[in-house]
Amino acid sequence: MKRISTILLLLAAICFCSLPASAQKNNLKQYRDDIREYKHNFFRKRLDLSREQAASFFDVYDNMDDAVTALNDEARAVETKIYDAPAGSITDIEYEMATRTLLEVKSKEAAIEQEYYEKLNDILSKKQLFELRKVERDFNMQLLRYHHNKRAPKK
Repeated sequence: MKRISTILLLLAAICFCSLPASAQKNNLKQYRDDIREYKHNFFRKRLDLSREQAASFFDVYDNMDDAVTALNDEARAVETKIYDAPAGSITDIEYEMATRTLLEVKSKEAAIEQEYYEKLNDILSKKQLFELRKVERDFNMQLLRYHHNKRAPKK
């Protein structure tokens, strides 16, 4: 899950880095919405979700995804603040605090996933719950291949 959010945000940042700030917000939201719709279709097929399962699953999964995305956005803001600061203006204490904040993201993501696992356990079969990680990885790989192919030089 954490890889999905990180990859999506990285791809969004690359796609929209040259746009004005207001256009970036609108385009990033639209991009995230488009990815989410594609993700829903991908997961629905790969996990073989029934209509009832899909409705319940995506309510829970999207909340989890939003929580992890918010966490990663906050971490990225800390990181950006450090990188954008004038050379020599960041103290060792600030570097250490930023590093600790970035390291804590992984444990916080794991806590979020554990919390939502309990909810997903009531919606998905044991096999579907097991397959969820693989489907997430496959989805990420498909996105990466798409963006790699999109940027590949034409021959």
